[in-house]
Amino acid sequence: MENFAQLEYIMLLLIGSIVLGLGLAQISIKIAPKVGLMDIPGSADHKKHQNPVPLTGGVVLMDTMIVMILLTKMWGDAHIWAIFVSGMIIGLFGLMDDYFHLSVTKKLIGQVFGITMLIYLGVQVQFFNSPEFLIQIEEPWASWLNIIFTFLWLLTVTNSFNFIDSSDGLAVGLSGVSAGFFLLLALVTGQTSLIFLCTVILGICIALYFFNSQPASLFLGDSGAQYLGFLLASVAIIYQPKIGSQASSWFVPILIFAVPLFDMMLVVFSRIKRHKKIHKASRDHTYHRLAERGIPIHHSVLIMHGTSLLLSMVGFLCLNLPVLLANIIFGLIVLLGLGAFTILDQNYQ
Repeated sequence: MENFAQLEYIMLLLIGSIVLGLGLAQISIKIAPKVGLMDIPGSADHKKHQNPVPLTGGVVLMDTMIVMILLTKMWGDAHIWAIFVSGMIIGLFGLMDDYFHLSVTKKLIGQVFGITMLIYLGVQVQFFNSPEFLIQIEEPWASWLNIIFTFLWLLTVTNSFNFIDSSDGLAVGLSGVSAGFFLLLALVTGQTSLIFLCTVILGICIALYFFNSQPASLFLGDSGAQYLGFLLASVAIIYQPKIGSQASSWFVPILIFAVPLFDMMLVVFSRIKRHKKIHKASRDHTYHRLAERGIPIHHSVLIMHGTSLLLSMVGFLCLNLPVLLANIIFGLIVLLGLGAFTILDQNYQ
């Protein structure tokens, strides 16, 4: 009976998040032109849309999250509160970037500020002081390595979602898949607060997908893409697997975020190889390269969504496998990724 009541509450949260997100998105689309929060065609070389599009996805995300956190009293959980506060810092810096086009240094300062706040409020990885870690590391080195890895993880995932948000529906769809799988993992482990947070994130993603899928009537902007990436990267940190061992679960978040991480690595290494600026947006992402091979952009987006879904399922199944077999499967996926990387980057100008 208790499980049924929880499921009922989860469905209410999901529906509430979707409805609220849809309503706020509609309002934001009407307000955006009046406040100048628009993405203008031709403002950058990679932008090919024909008409100005509202950059209000981040505003909708943050506003919906604020309302749902207050209504559900999720702020009472220390980890959720930490993610909420630090996530708002990331989102607000992203919003300033949408308005004023901040320099790379100022963007990075905002991200470092948000990550520092998250760590200060008690959320960080605990790999290096875990008894299940391959090598036992003494203090204070274990704590310092945990902090360094937390910084690298959050910066990488946050920016990978920002990088990949250059095609209608792609980033928000990948975010929805990730939130859905973390919701499933949280249900298995019984992490109630994480269940509710993932439900809200999933609901917002579903709502935004209606407006952000091709042809988009609303863009996420840097505020939305960075905010989603940061939230999901933080969720991966507070998720605590209770089945299997750390040795067979450490790579599950990597598989869940595999598509944006792959795209980021492809773009970064490709730009370095071709002596281009890493931060300068260009039409050299995975979906652009698939399009060059005759696959329409919207089909490329669906292929990437499907790949993310498949890899997330593999990660979930690996939780119950013996350590050696689980890591062999992960190694094979990495090899497949390297093969795909080589093929997509071959002869690319």
